[in-house]
Amino acid sequence: MSEKSAGKRKQSVARILIVAFICVCSVMYSWNLLVKLGTDKGATHVLNYGWNLKFNSQSYSGVDLRSFYFDKIKRGDTVELSCTLPENIPFSSELLIPIHYYDIRAYLDGEILFEADTDRFEANRWLGSGFYTVDLPPASYGKVLKLVMRAGEDKAFTSLASPEIWRAASFYQDYAAIKTLYIALSFFFIVVGMAMIIMALAQEFRGTFAFADSVRFCSLSLLAMAFGIWIFTGMNLTEIFTKDIISKVEVNYISFFFIPIFFIGFHFESGRFKDEKGVRQARRRNILFGTVWLIGLIYIAIVVYRHYFLSESLRAHLLIAHVYDAFVILLLVFIRCYDLYKGQNNHQISSYATIMTGFAALIDIVRYNYFYRLSPRGSAGFTISVTCVVMIFFVLSLFFDYMTTTIMDAREEERIGLISKLAYTDSLTGLNNRQATERFFDSIDASGDQYIAVQFDLNDLKKANDTYGHEEGDKYIALFAETLKSVFEGKGYIARTGGDEFIYVMTPKAEGDRRWVQSRLKDLNAILSNKDTGHSGLRMSTAFGSYDSIDNEAKDIRDGLRIADARMYEMKKEMKAGR
Repeated sequence: MSEKSAGKRKQSVARILIVAFICVCSVMYSWNLLVKLGTDKGATHVLNYGWNLKFNSQSYSGVDLRSFYFDKIKRGDTVELSCTLPENIPFSSELLIPIHYYDIRAYLDGEILFEADTDRFEANRWLGSGFYTVDLPPASYGKVLKLVMRAGEDKAFTSLASPEIWRAASFYQDYAAIKTLYIALSFFFIVVGMAMIIMALAQEFRGTFAFADSVRFCSLSLLAMAFGIWIFTGMNLTEIFTKDIISKVEVNYISFFFIPIFFIGFHFESGRFKDEKGVRQARRRNILFGTVWLIGLIYIAIVVYRHYFLSESLRAHLLIAHVYDAFVILLLVFIRCYDLYKGQNNHQISSYATIMTGFAALIDIVRYNYFYRLSPRGSAGFTISVTCVVMIFFVLSLFFDYMTTTIMDAREEERIGLISKLAYTDSLTGLNNRQATERFFDSIDASGDQYIAVQFDLNDLKKANDTYGHEEGDKYIALFAETLKSVFEGKGYIARTGGDEFIYVMTPKAEGDRRWVQSRLKDLNAILSNKDTGHSGLRMSTAFGSYDSIDNEAKDIRDGLRIADARMYEMKKEMKAGR
């Protein structure tokens, strides 16, 4: 493929990616907007203000939770909130209570309404994040709601999200509508990842993928799925289906820890360098990538062990995970920039996508740590929208890059296959030609298999050419070739090795195969004599001779065909003498 056509292909793919990116974003935004318009738009009441708050022997009144911040929360610190429920809440209501690494007890006019994770707190086990929903009793309006929370770890929170009151009958539909964009994003990544896994397995089954390509494509698939799961759990979407926020947070963190593992797995070199220097460079990179990849897996194994056996919070390991993520991103961005600068990368689209995604992820890592460690709002002020949008482009770009590369490779293979077919196929009969037969002979000798070789010489070809013309002679040859294919029923190897010379080779697997070949040869001339040549004065026949390697008279198949050729000429003499 010329540089000009390659450039046009890349420009076309870039345009497709831009259009696809805009379409995906537009569809998701429109879907989100339309669904919201058809709902009650979420909570009927958000309990932001009017709270009385007690924290470490200090009391506050008339607190607006949106602007109240805690300083230096320690494990075991207790926060008490109380407020009077509004008068106009719906008769059948659902109370949504946000949770952020603390246990909780809820009281309504002094009577226990709900409690969660208190046993885990007492057992010194880590707590989760998300929300719980509680059915409010009828006529709850005007009653005092009291929430008592104990921090499950240091820096568990710096602010508190406001409880909300929803219509019980439509809570799940309304909540899903509010989160439609994130549901769409998460399912997009999960479904695309699953589709790519199926595609990778199909390609592996067909043998069209090298090992490195399989690793790269499976890593991309798992990356998309892990990112989708991370969004789904991180945006509190599992609460639509289950109230197990502990398992949800575990899945959220573990999927996040695996994202850089899959990200670096995608960038293993897959043999795109053809020269020795490039091969050495690819080998060095794969050793580097493999080392970083292995370090990440070991770190995840340590984190999981300490979490499940020592009850350590997964969030306690987040800083080291972010350092590892940043190192992986900077490493890959540097390598892809270097490749683009040196012109060593044939997949420019995926390289640009890697660089874009890397910078977006770095920005979100910095933003998260700023909110968590420096901002009064804490991690509650952080959203992952930047990386979400860029990841759509990343996955789409790599998918399109794979598809276009696969299409180009398929066309190249088709072209090579056509050239190969022309080089090794007789144009008149469609049988194998002499060049193909020489290769076939080498494979038979190398395998050491037994064989039966038959040499044919088509009678009266000169008569057909001289009397009826070369066009009729060609038809005569083609008819003989079709008859051979029909007689031998597609079994064995048939080739045209000269003008009127043909061969047949069978590698018998059982004794019956030898008898079958001999019976076919015995009936051949009777079958040929009944063929309609189009001329009453031209009757088709052939002389042939065979050799069976079981006789051990030939050193190789070529020598065996020389014996068969001599026997064929003996038969030809007998046929001429009998006329």
